[in-house]
Amino acid sequence: MKTRSLTDMQGAISPEMESLRAENRELLELLKKKKTSEGYISELMSDVLTAVKAEKPVKIPVPRGVDAPGKSVTLVLHLTDWHIGLTTPASLIEEFGEFNWRIAQRRVAQLVKAVAKYTTVMRSGYTIDDCVVLGTADWTSGDIHEGLVRTNEFPAPVQAVKAGRLLGATIMSLAEIFPRVRAEIIDPGNHDRLTKKPQAQAGGFNSWGYVVGALAQDLLSQQTNVTFNHYPEMQTIVDVMGRRYLIGHGDGIIGTWGIPFYGIERKKMREATARMNMIEAKRFHKIVIGHFHTALDHEDWFIGGSLPGTDENDHKQGRHSKAHQTSWLVHPTHGEFGFTRWYLD
Repeated sequence: MKTRSLTDMQGAISPEMESLRAENRELLELLKKKKTSEGYISELMSDVLTAVKAEKPVKIPVPRGVDAPGKSVTLVLHLTDWHIGLTTPASLIEEFGEFNWRIAQRRVAQLVKAVAKYTTVMRSGYTIDDCVVLGTADWTSGDIHEGLVRTNEFPAPVQAVKAGRLLGATIMSLAEIFPRVRAEIIDPGNHDRLTKKPQAQAGGFNSWGYVVGALAQDLLSQQTNVTFNHYPEMQTIVDVMGRRYLIGHGDGIIGTWGIPFYGIERKKMREATARMNMIEAKRFHKIVIGHFHTALDHEDWFIGGSLPGTDENDHKQGRHSKAHQTSWLVHPTHGEFGFTRWYLD
């Protein structure tokens, strides 16, 4: 049997031979690259091992205990939207919640107890001698809607008296936990008003919120470690360890179906622009509001919760929020930390 020669009679290389040689050259080139790559990796790993042996171990000190209390910080407790007088039967909202005067008192007591326990724990690392209470109104259910007039547990004047006494008792209890308590309370809210439509001019005086603030202030007048301020204006600046909060109820912010993020952002920008050339004391670091019944921790603003939680109107609209209030700590250098939602019941 004859085999086909890879060269012709004159010794010229056939196409088959040329193809095999080309393929051989490609394989040799791939082998060379592989060996080069392996050599590079081997050399690189050798350098890494050398560097690892030369590098000193990193030592991270582990605290073995706290010898003394740390930096002094202030606890801020945000109280808002208590709606005293409102009744929400559990059966009408598929057991998503329930609210009345008895439950309101229990929830406030639960809040104070939780804050006391939290403060005890945090004092292992910080000195916490000061508590600032920020109150942002809607203390009463009011009678601004026909539905409230028909279903409130008691009339608006009685609501205001009960809310004022409960607010005073709350701050008096806090005064047993903290050496110094300062209450900064906004009077005008949405439900507290005496007019059917919101009243901007002197609205804080023409409000059940003013009665709540004045009554609580009177009840605390003999409490030597409590400073109580209440404001008939719609908003004011409150300083806590160098952090300035612009506090108000928040009902002037347009929005629906939950937290109106862009509405609050527009509020922030308008206020910041208006105050940018004012004295430092008129500028602010954060806006603190209530009204929306759902707490939120934002870089530029805080929103508080509500004491009633879900009511019939919320349930109808598919909005559900547990009863809660909020707090945070303020460090003189680092600002706010430890934002907490205190869920009640």
